[in-house]
Amino acid sequence: MKNIFRYGILSLGLVSISSCIDTMDTHPTTVFNDEIVWNSKATVEGFVYAAYSSVINNGYAGSGQSVGWEARTPNSVKCSQVGEGIDGVATELGVSSANDFGCNRFTLLRKANKIIHNVEASKALSEAEKKELSAHGYLMRGMIFFDQARKMGRFVPVTQVFSIDKPEEVKIQMTKTAAESYDIIINDLTKAADYLPTTNTPGLPTRYAAGVLLSRAALQAYAYTKDSKYLDIAIRYATDVINNSGSTLATNLSPIKSLWNETDLYNREILWAYYREKENTYVQSFEELMRTYPNISSDNVKNSQSPVALKQANGQTFEGWAIYFPTQDLADQFLVTDEATGAALPWYETSQYTNNVDILDPTTITTAGQVDQYNQLNGDLRRIPTPQDFNQTKNGYPVFQRYHKLKAGVARDLSDLMYQGRDKRFYTTMVYDKSNWMNENVGLNLGGNISMGVRDKEDGGWYNTTTGYYWRKSNIERPEPRAYYNSKVALHFNITRLGEAYLNLAEALLLKKDIPAAVAALNATRTKHGGLAPSTASTEEEAWADYIRERNCEMANETGDIYYSYLRWGKYGGYANHGRAAGEVIADLDRPAYKIEISRDRSKLIVSQVTLLNSAQRVFTTRRYLLPISQDFLNTREAYGIIDAQNEGW
Repeated sequence: MKNIFRYGILSLGLVSISSCIDTMDTHPTTVFNDEIVWNSKATVEGFVYAAYSSVINNGYAGSGQSVGWEARTPNSVKCSQVGEGIDGVATELGVSSANDFGCNRFTLLRKANKIIHNVEASKALSEAEKKELSAHGYLMRGMIFFDQARKMGRFVPVTQVFSIDKPEEVKIQMTKTAAESYDIIINDLTKAADYLPTTNTPGLPTRYAAGVLLSRAALQAYAYTKDSKYLDIAIRYATDVINNSGSTLATNLSPIKSLWNETDLYNREILWAYYREKENTYVQSFEELMRTYPNISSDNVKNSQSPVALKQANGQTFEGWAIYFPTQDLADQFLVTDEATGAALPWYETSQYTNNVDILDPTTITTAGQVDQYNQLNGDLRRIPTPQDFNQTKNGYPVFQRYHKLKAGVARDLSDLMYQGRDKRFYTTMVYDKSNWMNENVGLNLGGNISMGVRDKEDGGWYNTTTGYYWRKSNIERPEPRAYYNSKVALHFNITRLGEAYLNLAEALLLKKDIPAAVAALNATRTKHGGLAPSTASTEEEAWADYIRERNCEMANETGDIYYSYLRWGKYGGYANHGRAAGEVIADLDRPAYKIEISRDRSKLIVSQVTLLNSAQRVFTTRRYLLPISQDFLNTREAYGIIDAQNEGW
């Protein structure tokens, strides 16, 4: 048996004490008995292990940490017609100083600081034990501060354990700038990366897991400070992970088995993951599950006249409440191997596609139902495009991006020509037309068994797709007995892994303008995970284009990585943001996302803006490089004589 630490099942004796609430939550309601905890390595480890779960669930893994932030990028949308609506951050209509993006993490910081201070003061621990155990505290504290900094830029730098008899000590100003914040973060994470053990049980971090986090934070630090020392840190620690961790990139990825679902939990590539036991974990526990599985009944499928019935072997296979869906924009990132040349190309440029498909003018689409239409059994009309496709579009962007038609006499249909021969990660990331998902053969074309209009709403959004796709990555393949809210699941979310180390290295090298080395680094994941021909980029512009594509394919729907990556790329400017100056509006966060609609016979398709509920009105203004600090938080601190400034623009 593996010696595995799984979050959510560890219990230790706690001693309750009375509490006193202050502006910084200085005195928790429960603490470990200090005489017991800090006098042996085993008991300190018990405290450490219990503390990690809370830290991880605040910004790194757990419900919504992946799928929620991904919906703020071109890769995904949140869209529900039955109550949940759309994401207000992507449109900026739902962002104000009334929002709280995690200002108050004082309870978590107390735990991290107790580890650091009590371990370092212990007379029972050896010096080696002190370095290793305090490194966990530094990692936790660095992670807490980093999550606050990448969202808001600033935080209250609590680095001590407060006592109730010294209330004056809690009057600490927030950091004044992002530069001040990142100096603290990098210092903490460096101590973790230098002193954590080189090996650990699955579920606990090593120095290499900390090294990936450090390289991630160093890139964000460089973006917001332009201090080149952070590039050197990113390169040093990413290289250390690649060369010395003993980790290897996963191979033989498949839709059924991958290091992102329950089939390959302990793959050597995973440096640190958040594991959950089946006994106390349910589909409803995580947005990545509950909110990505559709809700489709056999009656829906019959009424839609789908040619493929759902097997429903264990009851209704799909009975989730999906509101998050990947987009055509993400699908376009995954290249296809050209069957004639072996080159890796966009799907619409391969020889097998261009030889068999007519590319029509999308501006000739003028009426609902022009491409295809039919009536369901109950008489409801289903059309491509729908009337909604012409409504609430974002000016300056094509309403219809693509309009394709299969040439006469071609044996293969459009879905085969589009989706066969893709980057292998496409099949582990997205559910698409004619794929197999949870042992069901699924159709997402017009009238398909889990398609956009299969339920009462023609444009989807009643817990079924609004884009023509579903998420596969970060949900699991076999919830038991089915995708239902109280089905039990054993799962994991990756916090750090080797693939990211290669990408962090590539980005730092690009910023150093070492193009050959950067391309070599990005090719590691492109060729091994993607199964594609290597990038041959030789110019800075080509290398940035291939790198941004590679990061989107590799890190989609994983730890919120892509949202924060776009913030970095906007701060860099130039080739990282469509030629715009550093710090200007981020083009890809300021445009609509796109969906696909495929005809019943799969001979025609269109790609158009996602317009439902004003989804197309995505906006990025430069003030969103830093999200607002909760005004309630600032007001409460002001009442205690602590005056901090709000972020600019909020």
